Amino acid sequence: MTYLKVISMKNDLQNLPLGIASFEDIRKDNYLYIDKTKYIYDIISSGKTYFLSRPRRFGKSLLLSTMENLFLGKKELFEELYIYDKWDWNESYNVIYLDMSELENNSVEELEMDLTDTIERIAKLNNIIIDEKISLKKKFSNLIVDLYENTGNNVVVLIDEYDAPILDNITNETLVKNIRRTLQSFYNVLKTKDKYIEFIFITGISKFAHTSIFSKLNNPTDITLSNKYSTICGISHTELEEYLHDYIGNLAEKNDMNYDECLGEINRWYDGYSWDGEKRVFNPQSTLSAISKNNTNISNFWFETGTPKFLVEILKNRAIQIDYFKPITLTESELRQYDPSSSKDVPLLFQSGYLTIKEKYVDNNNIINYILGIPNFEVEIGFKDNLLELYEEKIENRFKKSKESVWEDFINGNCEELSKRLRAFISGLPYYLRLSKDNKEKWKFYSLVFTTWARAMDFEITEEKAIEDGRIDFILENIEKEQIIIVEMKYTEDQRKTLDTLINEAFKQIEKKKYYWAFEDNIKLMAIALKDEYIDDGFITDVKCKIKKVL
Repeated sequence: MTYLKVISMKNDLQNLPLGIASFEDIRKDNYLYIDKTKYIYDIISSGKTYFLSRPRRFGKSLLLSTMENLFLGKKELFEELYIYDKWDWNESYNVIYLDMSELENNSVEELEMDLTDTIERIAKLNNIIIDEKISLKKKFSNLIVDLYENTGNNVVVLIDEYDAPILDNITNETLVKNIRRTLQSFYNVLKTKDKYIEFIFITGISKFAHTSIFSKLNNPTDITLSNKYSTICGISHTELEEYLHDYIGNLAEKNDMNYDECLGEINRWYDGYSWDGEKRVFNPQSTLSAISKNNTNISNFWFETGTPKFLVEILKNRAIQIDYFKPITLTESELRQYDPSSSKDVPLLFQSGYLTIKEKYVDNNNIINYILGIPNFEVEIGFKDNLLELYEEKIENRFKKSKESVWEDFINGNCEELSKRLRAFISGLPYYLRLSKDNKEKWKFYSLVFTTWARAMDFEITEEKAIEDGRIDFILENIEKEQIIIVEMKYTEDQRKTLDTLINEAFKQIEKKKYYWAFEDNIKLMAIALKDEYIDDGFITDVKCKIKKVL
C-alpha cells in the first residue's frame, strides 16, 4: 500500500493528526504526516543513546512512535518517506516502549506497581514469563535479557516523558526524592545490560540537575540544543509551505484574507520557537488546530492542553521577580539543566515552551550564552493569563485588609474608596502582566481585578447574565449583608471621552434595558468606568464608579 504525502485539492485535503501520536494510525488512516525520518536516520546512524527535551504537545511522542515502528520493521508504513530506501529492512529488533506520563505516581508504591505492570505486560506480549516475586529492577533486567535470548535480536528502549513522575509531584520534595531514587535504580538496568541494547532514546521536558538519573545511562547524547536537530519537532518554515500551503489558503478564505495575510497571522501567533537561535519552528499543536478543516479562526490553542500543571505550582510558591518579557541571558550549562531546589525558574520556563532562544553567542571567556524571550503572541497572552492567576490571591488578600472601610462607604451609596482601591491595584501590578495597548481584550484584565475585589467582599458573582433584552455584565449578591448589585462596566481608550461620560452611558444602558426588572426589591445599580490614558509608549488606567438605588 502506498501512503500519499499530501493531497493537493483544497476540497479533499487529508485530515490533520490532531491528538494522534501513533505513527501507525497516522499512516494507515491516511492522516497528513510531516516527514521527520531524515532526522531519525541520522540519529540512529550516529550513536546509541540520546536525550531530547521539548515542551508538551510538541511531537515527542510521535517521534518515538515513528522510531518504534521503524525498529519493528513495519516497512509498508514508510513508503514514500525519506528513510524507506535507506533502512535495512532485513534487520529486526525487540522494542521496549515506556510512556512514563501514563503511570500513576501519587506515591512510590503506585509508580512501582504501574511500572511492574507495564514490564509484565510487555513480557506477556513476547511470550516471556517473569517471576512475580523478584524486584522491579530485576524484572526489567530479565525482560531485556530474555528478549535478546529468545530472538537473537538486540533490544531498543524508547522512554517518553521520562520526567513525568517527578514533575507531577514537583512541590512534594520528599516524594520527589523517593521517586528519583526509584527511577535511578530502574534506569541503572540500561547501563548494566548495555551489551543487549541496540539503541536508547529518551524524551522529557526537563533535564534535572543533581539527580544522577543520567549518569546511570552513561550520560546520553543531549540533542536538545543541537543545531543539526533543532527542527526535529515542530513545523519548520519549509515544512509549512511544503505540506500545509492549501490548508493555510482555506483558512485565509474563511477569514476574508489573502494568503500572505493569513500566513503573517500564523507566524505572529505560532512561530518563533528555536533551540539553536537560528532556525525557528511553529508550534505543531496550535498550527494544525488553526488550519484544520473544522476551525474558522486563529486563536489560543496550545495553552488549553500544553501548559504543564507543575509549572503553575512552582510559580505559585515563589515570588515573581523576573520580567519575563524582556531578554534574559543564561549560559549553556544553566539552560540545559533544571534544579527544582533552586530559585531560578528560567530554565524550566524555557524547557516548558514559555521562553525560547532568540540568540546564541560566545562571550570573551569562550562560554556559550543564550538570550531568551517570549516565542510568539500565543505564548505572550497565555503567559500573562497564567501569571495573573498567581497574582489573584495576592490582590484578594490586599482587598480584604480594606474590606470594612469599603463596606461602610458602599452601604452609604458611595464608592470613592472602591474607585481608589481599584485604581491602586491596577496601577500596582507589574507592567508586563498588563496586555499591550493595542490588544483589544484589555477589558478582561480589568474584569479580573473587579471580580477579585467582589470575592474579597464575599459576593457571589454571576458574569454575563442573559436576560430578556441583553446581558448584564455582573450581578453581585451578598446574602448576609442583603445586598444585590447590578454592575455595568464601561471601558474606553478614546482620549476624548471622560469617565463621567462612561458612567452616564452605563446607567443609561441599565435603565433602557431595565436590567433590574429581573429582580425583587433592595437592588443597587453600579456603573464602573475605566479609561486608558496614553503616556509616551505606555498607558495608565483611571477608574471611577458610582452607585444608585433603583427608584
